[in-house]
Amino acid sequence: MNIDIILPYKEHFTASNASAVSISVKNSLVYSNYKKDIKIFGQNVNYPMFSENFVGLNINRYIHFSKNISLIKSYLRKSNFNNEQKLIEIHNRPYLINYLYPNIKNNPLVLYFHNDPLQMQGSKKISERKEILNKVSGLVFVSEYLKERFLEGINKEYSKLHVIPNSLSINQNANLNKKKQVLFVGRIVREKGVEVYVEAIKNIAHKFPDWKFYLVGETRSRNKFFGKSFEKNIINNFLKIGPNVERIGYIPNDDVIKLMEQSSILVVPSLWQEPFGLTAMEGLSNKMAVIANKVGGLADIVKENGILIENINVENLTNKLNELITNPNLILKIQERSWLNYKYDQKTISSKQDLIRQELYDNFKC
Repeated sequence: MNIDIILPYKEHFTASNASAVSISVKNSLVYSNYKKDIKIFGQNVNYPMFSENFVGLNINRYIHFSKNISLIKSYLRKSNFNNEQKLIEIHNRPYLINYLYPNIKNNPLVLYFHNDPLQMQGSKKISERKEILNKVSGLVFVSEYLKERFLEGINKEYSKLHVIPNSLSINQNANLNKKKQVLFVGRIVREKGVEVYVEAIKNIAHKFPDWKFYLVGETRSRNKFFGKSFEKNIINNFLKIGPNVERIGYIPNDDVIKLMEQSSILVVPSLWQEPFGLTAMEGLSNKMAVIANKVGGLADIVKENGILIENINVENLTNKLNELITNPNLILKIQERSWLNYKYDQKTISSKQDLIRQELYDNFKC
């Protein structure tokens, strides 16, 4: 079975600049039984991950008025649909189904959701989601939360809906004797709860001079002016806290993992309904004590493996950090719990994904 994976245009399928979708695709590819039969299509990049699988596409946004539509047009020109049937997987761009479907009717089409369907172009309306259900062979969601969101207003069960979470195997290199370090990792935007983190650290940093507190990430906001202004204020406020704080800008995912390996506590204070919670999963896989807001997919990721705070705010986060840092045995207990019944192992998830792929392929009827 040949499989084509189509990434959103904004994704850079490189180790140095991979975003959530690219990281998810990369992690699932490592142990897939179909690894040799998979092609990944995305915008042209230098030094792509899995270069033997990656196909860079040229686009012309001025002709097609959209980078993603141009990417699809380029994919259709480059692909050969006259020979063997293939499974086509498109990630996180539901509106592109309308451009793909008429041209690949003799091939099973699968749409992957990494974000809230009700917030995405092409799946906000019930009518749009019903149309998607009629056109695709399968729908895959990275969390139960996203599946439930997709089905809002649709009073019918569909066997073509599947949940395949992101995956990352337990990191056996994660330090047993971790450093006294607390991390925030993510975009410096309001919905990630970064203000809550900074204000909580402001309350406790002076009490724990032997601990170091990190702010890792950058804005990457669509609104360049307001995004950069918000980021600047957050960083300035953070750096004023004292000598035991450090701000690190954007770093590749591999470097994030190395930092997590040696750090004790990860704070994920997202204020919006996180579709999955990739950062929280990375923290758990690196045996960190993860503190997260009980929202969206985060609630399902962290569960009893970490600490969930209902309606996180400066006060309750300050109290929880203070409780942990003053109780080293409690930190160790939470860290040990992070690997208990861990369900995001790459081999396990890849095996599940391959079985679903084979089922969708075998059941497809032109």
